[in-house]
Amino acid sequence: MILIADGGSTKTDWAVVEGGRFVSRFVSRGMNPYNVSADTMRRELEEVIVPNVKGAEVSGIFIYASGCSARPKQVEVEEWFRPFFPDADIEVEGDLLGAARAACGSTAAIAAILGTGSNSCLYDGSRIVENVPSLGYVLCDEGAGTNIGRLLLREYLRGRMPKELHEEFARRYPGDETDFLNRLYKEEAPNYYLASFACFAMENKSHQYIAAIIEDAFDSFFIHQVCHYTDYAKYDINIVGSIGYLAREEFERVAGRYGMRVGKVVKAPLDALVEYHLSLL
Repeated sequence: MILIADGGSTKTDWAVVEGGRFVSRFVSRGMNPYNVSADTMRRELEEVIVPNVKGAEVSGIFIYASGCSARPKQVEVEEWFRPFFPDADIEVEGDLLGAARAACGSTAAIAAILGTGSNSCLYDGSRIVENVPSLGYVLCDEGAGTNIGRLLLREYLRGRMPKELHEEFARRYPGDETDFLNRLYKEEAPNYYLASFACFAMENKSHQYIAAIIEDAFDSFFIHQVCHYTDYAKYDINIVGSIGYLAREEFERVAGRYGMRVGKVVKAPLDALVEYHLSLL
């Protein structure tokens, strides 16, 4: 039996594979080592993860999780699991490599995460060979939900939206400027708050005004990330994430302006990661 995990900061999706086939899936809490303690994860292993194995012998655990791109953090996560699975081969990688393997398989391409946040890399079919640092929503996150949400909220608060969109936005998100700014600057998780407005953009992307905002965000993604990879235009660009999935047509238009073709688009990577690991058996 092998276990495959796609871990975010909030939750982790698990797949159980046995006998060369998918068997089951379950969900545990997020395992970003910057956000969760060893004691918390020990309890999660005892109460959630181990019971889902049901006493079976686990030979391999493949974890792709946010906060795990640096080797010290990979070791930290591995040490959480080792006492519970002493005989298993445990591989811990960052979520970007997970996205690349899910979207690209064993084919060299540029891989992108376009969800709440954004990231990208040049992938050689096995490993990441180039990566423009993501740097998070405060500095970057071009093309992500946080970026689109920020652009949309700014337009709304400055009174630049077309009347029909402005009225719909006001009904959907009631409050004045002070309410919005208090949420952004005084409460927790402002990145998720900003990204929540991207839902409005996705629902109204057929409107020319909204489509232009989305394409502006994607244009920034190419300018500040994709175009910095060696010979970027000779590769397909493959995407993981809800924003890329929901706004594929808009993304394809922007990609075409940079001479690129969009390949595979995956909303959530776990099923594709199962396919990738099954292909290696």
